[in-house]
Amino acid sequence: MNTDIFSNYLGPKAENANLLKELLNRVIDSQAEWRKSYHPEDASLFPATQEIPNLLLTELDALLKRSKENVPYFHPRYSAQMLKDPTLTAVAGYLAFMLSNPNNHAYEGGPITTEMEMETTAMLMQMCGYKTGWGHLASGGSLANTEALWAIRDHYQNEGAILFSSVCHYSWKRICAILRINNFREVPADGSFRIDLDYVQDIARKEKIKAVIANVGSTGTGSIDDIESLVMLKERYGFHLHIDAAYGGFFRSTILDDNGKVLPRPQTPVTSDYTYRQLIAIEQSDSITIDPHKQGLISYGAGAVLYKDEALRNVVLNSAPYTYHMTDKPNIGMWSFEGSRPGAMAAACYLTYKVYPLNINGVGKILSYSFAAAEKMYELLSENKLFKPLYKPDLDIVCFYPVASPNDISTLNEQSLKMYHQFSLEASKPEFILSKFVMPPELTKRALPGFGNVNNESATVVRTVFMKHWNALDDFRYVRELLKSLETFASSEV
Repeated sequence: MNTDIFSNYLGPKAENANLLKELLNRVIDSQAEWRKSYHPEDASLFPATQEIPNLLLTELDALLKRSKENVPYFHPRYSAQMLKDPTLTAVAGYLAFMLSNPNNHAYEGGPITTEMEMETTAMLMQMCGYKTGWGHLASGGSLANTEALWAIRDHYQNEGAILFSSVCHYSWKRICAILRINNFREVPADGSFRIDLDYVQDIARKEKIKAVIANVGSTGTGSIDDIESLVMLKERYGFHLHIDAAYGGFFRSTILDDNGKVLPRPQTPVTSDYTYRQLIAIEQSDSITIDPHKQGLISYGAGAVLYKDEALRNVVLNSAPYTYHMTDKPNIGMWSFEGSRPGAMAAACYLTYKVYPLNINGVGKILSYSFAAAEKMYELLSENKLFKPLYKPDLDIVCFYPVASPNDISTLNEQSLKMYHQFSLEASKPEFILSKFVMPPELTKRALPGFGNVNNESATVVRTVFMKHWNALDDFRYVRELLKSLETFASSEV
């Protein structure tokens, strides 16, 4: 494996601590030089502090001690939630501008970082295949989704239902409540956790649909909806297709060459023809939510919303009397739901994607390890007598369950919860930290059709998120160790 890409990370054992120190020193030296050179004729206002105040040292030491009680999100033994080690470029880029604290709400509040945000957005649009349109960064996917649905609701004059699947992010129902959208439908998901296309078409035949929300990486299972088929339905029935790609959108970088052209399937690390085709079809959507702070190598919080038709942004248009606007120097805040936003985050994204471009040789190379780790876990589970995978993963989230005897949901839940209690934050010193995925009864019937469920229970399974590329290193060392630990526990419970 080519390990050069890992030089951009502190690493699970702080392998690149010296590199991080060097980068941070460069940033601090640059900031100091800039401040000293600005009107050098000005006398200093106060002398330099010779010693760190005792109170600061005391409180900082206490904070650092407390930080070590946090969850080891940086380590491959943690595969519970969507938490990825940020790149050194993200840390350095953020610090470089955090020290001067620009605000990207208005151009005059952050001219350089506004330009960086526009350039970053252009990179995201190119990655997603949008040749026209507009977008901006946001604090996260939920806020970006809110803005997108606001724009959809008011841009189109027609009435119509908003459709999203039962495995969509929980925020969609909340967003509908915030926007006073009462006409929404939570469409059932199929056994692969993808939106039920027959259900969508049945609704479209009977009534007007304003928009369908599709997943590219559902939060629970990482599933990808059938974008190809939704595009055909969109062309037939005329609805707006918004893709919630907050989690999985950056996987499109794995199918692009250096020029942003789609690579042939064999030249990509994508683990299924289905996923490959849906990543291509993203470009035929009308709007997208995508989060750099998930698979985009950036720390929280960095989301983004992209519109193929620039006119959608005018719904949000508002301006303040104390800011100015020029076409080539836009106040991004005029077209965004948020007011003040850190220019430092735009700089973090910009620097990262200049060093690691949004294609197979940059971000896509890193994400290829996540694909590989999930595929290896699925392969090992499929061959195992103690566990079964719940589905074949579309991306890098794998859910599985202990083989239950008898074959009923009550027994399955009992055994899954025992395992979860041992391999989660609920345990005192867990070897690995995983999460769980709970399916309501209707989805349970579709995903586990061979199980009895006389009490109509929800089903609980174990969930692993392999977004840390470390998992593929050393012949999948931690994937194999995880399964070995699970086997040891399961055998002790027999």
